Amino acid sequence: MSVIGIIQARMGSSRLPGKILAPIGGRPMLEVIATRLRASRISRWWLATSDRPEDDVTEAWGHSLGLRVYRGDEHDVLSRFTAILREERPEWFVRVTGDNPFVSGQAVDRLLDARDAEGKDLPLIEFVGDANGARSLPLGFGLQLANAAAVIESEAAIPQAEEHHRAHVVSWLAKQCEPKVCPIPEAWPARPDWRFTVDTFEDLAMARSAFALFGPRALCITYPEMVALLDRRPEIVAINAEIEQKPVEAG
Repeated sequence: MSVIGIIQARMGSSRLPGKILAPIGGRPMLEVIATRLRASRISRWWLATSDRPEDDVTEAWGHSLGLRVYRGDEHDVLSRFTAILREERPEWFVRVTGDNPFVSGQAVDRLLDARDAEGKDLPLIEFVGDANGARSLPLGFGLQLANAAAVIESEAAIPQAEEHHRAHVVSWLAKQCEPKVCPIPEAWPARPDWRFTVDTFEDLAMARSAFALFGPRALCITYPEMVALLDRRPEIVAINAEIEQKPVEAG
């Protein structure tokens, strides 16, 4: 079954503008994400960005990283995704956000394996935690594999009072169905209280410190290896431990 990957990213973040090109480990965060995802079995990756002038540079970076680029509505992220899906016509897609530099190609492949094993008829498969659906991975490390047709259908079903779901692409679909859970491997340590996302200056400082700790292996390091190193340096994960995640309703 055909599958593509889509990274959503724009310069106009409300809490940390320009973060997608902020340097982490000597590279723009967008480059770190694209490079770490190349380890997955997905060979075709898109960048879904906005059509605002400040994202001219985002488009340029996307092309330089070998990504196909689509530009659309700044706030209606779902419409960017469905435009790509209508052009590409894949059966499935993996959604990645441009503020998660710790993302792993290995995690993407876990989702693909779960789909191949038993999820072919499901609309949404999530890789976030244990078999019961409880999040055990750091915030920002989880991923979603969605059925393209189901997401396109959901675009017209979102009520006006819940337009915030358009910023999160698959949150409406997840609300309407029971996503299939792809549990993390038993050997992967649970760290649900950690933040692996970059939404504030504290998050960026944490990511920079972590990638400096990872050293030359930063672009290919696995999740268990990350945890082993960070467990020895608890002051790093403490940098952004007090940051509160915005609710889904905030867009």
